[in-house]
Amino acid sequence: MTRETFDVIVAGFGFAGAAAAVSAADSGARVLLLEKAEKPGGISVCSAGGVRIARDADAALDYLRITNDGTAPDESLRALAEGMASISPFVRELADAAGAKTATNWVSANYPFEGGDAFGYISIEDIPGFDPARDFPWVRALRGGARLFKVMWANVERRSAIEVRLGHAAERLIVEEGRVVGLTYRDPAGTLHETRAAGGVV
Repeated sequence: MTRETFDVIVAGFGFAGAAAAVSAADSGARVLLLEKAEKPGGISVCSAGGVRIARDADAALDYLRITNDGTAPDESLRALAEGMASISPFVRELADAAGAKTATNWVSANYPFEGGDAFGYISIEDIPGFDPARDFPWVRALRGGARLFKVMWANVERRSAIEVRLGHAAERLIVEEGRVVGLTYRDPAGTLHETRAAGGVV
């Protein structure tokens, strides 16, 4: 079994994994980004590609509290609401770096509850020269997800601190004294590897 150490390990190269890897790298971390499939994107690349946003965190929190009906901790709901209210600049920054154009649409939430009119989404409207059918031939789904993933992938590739390993499946977290300190994964040949994370596993 081979052993390595990175600052941060991210398991899964979809939207969330790419965003986590980019954010960690921009904070100065050396990142290992693992993806079990031979092609990145996960199910994210098949989505509509809209990133949920909110114009007011307090209104979004009201809505989330009602729809969750006491089943989720308020701290988690507040973090989600504040994240939706602040994520647009992050998406625009990633889009600008990839030469992409964003679009923002304000659309009420699914249910007519208090705070529901605070929601919308930001998406990637256009990437000059990008053809989802040509560039992502393995994806047969909505085009919005392919455009957003193209932006995420381009930003991962721009950061030398991120090492991507495709076809490498995370297998088990390594826990010591109640703390996650790394994980094991298998490479395409089936060899087991152990990797430690000085800063955390996502």
